[in-house]
Amino acid sequence: MIKQRTLKKKSKQKILFVINPKSGNNRKGDYETQILDFAKTEGFEYKIYKTTGENDSKDIRELLNIYRPDKVIAFGGDGTFNMVAVEMIGKKAALGIIPGGSANGLAFNLDIPTRFSDALEISIKGRGVPMDVIRVNDKYYCFHLSDVGINARIVKRFEKEDTRGMIGYGKQLFKELFSPKSFFSYNIETGGRKKRLKAEMIVIANAQSYGTGVKINPAGNISDGKFEIVTIKPYPWWFVFNFIFAGFTGNLHRMEYVKVYRSEKAKITLDKTQDFQIDGEVIGKVKNLKLEIIPNAIQVIRG
Repeated sequence: MIKQRTLKKKSKQKILFVINPKSGNNRKGDYETQILDFAKTEGFEYKIYKTTGENDSKDIRELLNIYRPDKVIAFGGDGTFNMVAVEMIGKKAALGIIPGGSANGLAFNLDIPTRFSDALEISIKGRGVPMDVIRVNDKYYCFHLSDVGINARIVKRFEKEDTRGMIGYGKQLFKELFSPKSFFSYNIETGGRKKRLKAEMIVIANAQSYGTGVKINPAGNISDGKFEIVTIKPYPWWFVFNFIFAGFTGNLHRMEYVKVYRSEKAKITLDKTQDFQIDGEVIGKVKNLKLEIIPNAIQVIRG
């Protein structure tokens, strides 16, 4: 669904808004009026594309080629951002984000405020900075965080949860913490070295933090040409409280049961298939992961 407005006052900037009307808090609030009012003030041409869940990637790709916007602003959760960002790899247009999902992890990492009007202003007035992306199995792209193990299981259950937002995620986190522990064996190949290890969770990180505020990868930098693999080894049940404290204080990488690998390429082979999520979306079960960084893949607007 596409709407177009042309308001020429101060500039000729062309902006494409991609809005997921079903995402998190996008169901309420007259965001279209706010966009129109801001356009009257700033004077730019814009189109609005509302996702439907059918052929969205194809439609966005065609719009980018035909409309040729100077900026694209995604209003939704991490999954909406990922869908739009994939289509913008290698393009000059800058990509802004207005958080409208349940966790909004990437927006949190980019210092984008949750209030619609504030995020809108930053996205329209801000300039793009380079952002890397992790290519996964030559098919998927991770801009934020992806993982197997504990969090992927939480995300999978959360997708079926009636309660949205942090409360819904917290319910599933609580269930996971008090479920029987489940670790797996895996082989990792990175930096010319191979190792066989065990883990409760493996995080493939381009950024630093989850939307909850837990800083899983304090060394993360979205434009350094590297990614981190954060592995959480099997740990005693009581150590989870240490993990939580360390996660919120930015010290997780110093913990006894945590190991971090920094790389440009890596391969991970799991002994058995595990649920795998990328940027907040579960894509299914995987056993093999081929990882490679694409430096400066897109231009993203930061807060």
